[in-house]
Amino acid sequence: MVRWFSTLALLVAGVLLALIVVGYAAATRDPQVVRYTVALAAMPPGAPPLRVVQLSDVHYHWLDMDSARLDRIVAQVNALKPDVIVLTGDYSGGKAFGAYEGALSKALGSLKHLRARLGVVAVRGNHDGPRRTPPAFRAAGMVLLVNRWVDLGPLLIAGLDDSTGHADTGAAVAGVPDAKPLVLLGHEPDLALWSPPRVDLFLAGHTHGGQIRLPWLGSPTTGSRFLDAHLRGRFTVAGRPLIVSSGLGTSIVPLRYGVPPEVVEITLRPASP
Repeated sequence: MVRWFSTLALLVAGVLLALIVVGYAAATRDPQVVRYTVALAAMPPGAPPLRVVQLSDVHYHWLDMDSARLDRIVAQVNALKPDVIVLTGDYSGGKAFGAYEGALSKALGSLKHLRARLGVVAVRGNHDGPRRTPPAFRAAGMVLLVNRWVDLGPLLIAGLDDSTGHADTGAAVAGVPDAKPLVLLGHEPDLALWSPPRVDLFLAGHTHGGQIRLPWLGSPTTGSRFLDAHLRGRFTVAGRPLIVSSGLGTSIVPLRYGVPPEVVEITLRPASP
């Protein structure tokens, strides 16, 4: 009997170890590029397409998102030669163990090398503290949108502050001109419910696409019916498109199952007459 229990224990341990190895390999693989095309009525007829690349949920950490991996992702994104790069929050933190000072600065040390024709802009996530994040972005020479907008020429980008009670959609789009398309960035997808009609496209992250999606069981609940229904992909919310990225890093544990890390590339084009 003791021998039978020992064999069973070894078998269970082996299965658990295999699951950890597979989940860690999936979490640390190079991100796939997921592409969407969005037609915007606000773009002038005949205007050339604009390519916007979105990165979300870096969650810098020595276990699964160190500088070497993040540098490779930056090089992968720069090779796409985007017109605009947007970052939708959570640059460090979120792990159940191993947090350390300096993770945000290390993350931005890699992200500051992102290059786009019209610029790189970012918003805060729920793991990006209001005291340390803005000065870290200033030190890295990067643009952080805190409930405000910026004019990038053919495109306006507005950014909401992190979703823990600081997002102000009114302030974020106050004074935006009517003649250009407006993309609104927010960390959590449910902020799209309160985006004003002036917004043409909402981009978010936060969900990690569920991070762990098991056959027949799906992903663990987020505790929000809206988030559970909008974990990853393209949706229509409040009459406008919402795109949710599954992100790059991981939260709680450095494992992914059935939800690969991703870089999102969105081609914006004028709507057909």
